[in-house]
Amino acid sequence: MSQINYEAYRLGTKDGEIKFGHMSDDGQIYSVFLNNYWTEENHYIAMCQTGQGDWQVNSTLCRSSGSFAVVAGDAAGDGTPSIDLTANTGDIIINAKNGRIKLCAKDIELIAGAGSGDRGNIRLKSNEKITLDAGQMVDIHGKVSVKIVSDKDVETIGKKIVNIIGNDVNLVEGADVAAVMFGKERKGGDRVARRQASQSLI
Repeated sequence: MSQINYEAYRLGTKDGEIKFGHMSDDGQIYSVFLNNYWTEENHYIAMCQTGQGDWQVNSTLCRSSGSFAVVAGDAAGDGTPSIDLTANTGDIIINAKNGRIKLCAKDIELIAGAGSGDRGNIRLKSNEKITLDAGQMVDIHGKVSVKIVSDKDVETIGKKIVNIIGNDVNLVEGADVAAVMFGKERKGGDRVARRQASQSLI
């Protein structure tokens, strides 16, 4: 059952309007409703008073069929936030289903900081390719472990020098796995290599 606001007030012309206490199509009250009256497309800014969930009560809606641009920071100094988007609780979602998302800046930092446990992660997932192309260096550092896994091929190419350095360096190939299957470990193979070859059969 939709609500009725008997104290709604409207000011407007043929071009635009502003309403106080506007009733939305889904029966919610907008405290302030700034609307482009000239077009039949959705083009408005609404300050919601009521809603169907905690995300809608006291929220702000900006809707337009055209583009939405925010330009700021002409007088901001280096290191000063020109645009600040802060979510005190909940998530921030940037969604472009039919387009691209581009981040262009002098420097870009992705920081995931959480207290402990399983939070504080950065995940990149793609159904095609993830390309890292640096003009100088790509540095991957893991305090516990670094793992590279492929269902098919893995190539390590260095046009000058390739260094593989470790306290223990174990190389296991298909021949080791076959030898373990027949109970004939490769001579000279260390115990760690044989154990890894055995685990690959599981």
